[in-house]
Amino acid sequence: MKSRQPLDWFDRALVPLLGYVAATLMFCLMLLTCVDVVGRYFLNKPITGGFELTEVLLAALIFAGLPLVTLRGDHITVDLFDPVTPDWLFSIQHALASLIGAACTGCLAWRLWLRAADLQRAGETTSQLQFRLAWLTYAMAILMALTAVALIVTLLRRPHRHIPGDTGQPPA
Repeated sequence: MKSRQPLDWFDRALVPLLGYVAATLMFCLMLLTCVDVVGRYFLNKPITGGFELTEVLLAALIFAGLPLVTLRGDHITVDLFDPVTPDWLFSIQHALASLIGAACTGCLAWRLWLRAADLQRAGETTSQLQFRLAWLTYAMAILMALTAVALIVTLLRRPHRHIPGDTGQPPA
């Protein structure tokens, strides 16, 4: 049984929602690619703006996945020294990584928000479909801010060592 962590309600609220959003975006990407390939190579009629739609869906998928991956602890990590690092140093490393990550993603969220405002003022759109880029950029800023919050949530939790072969379960 998984032990309770601080702010578990945050995971219960956000992880399923972002999981459904990411799954929907992935399904749309898959469907778009299949229809575009069939249209392009068999009917000689590709989807108009298919490349732009792919770009927008991919950007949305990546940014929707960031808070999800952060809360699940699924980032790629270099765990070479985890088995030999003392607990006190491992805790400091966890806290510093979470704080630096939260500061960086918070700064990126702020810069994305400012960029979205610039795009909104300029009325920037994609070239073919005329999709307003500010909407996507605002969404990216919000999802990046959620990633910063997720990093703060992980800061409040016990660090988890990534030891090869360790499932976290007690031996039977």
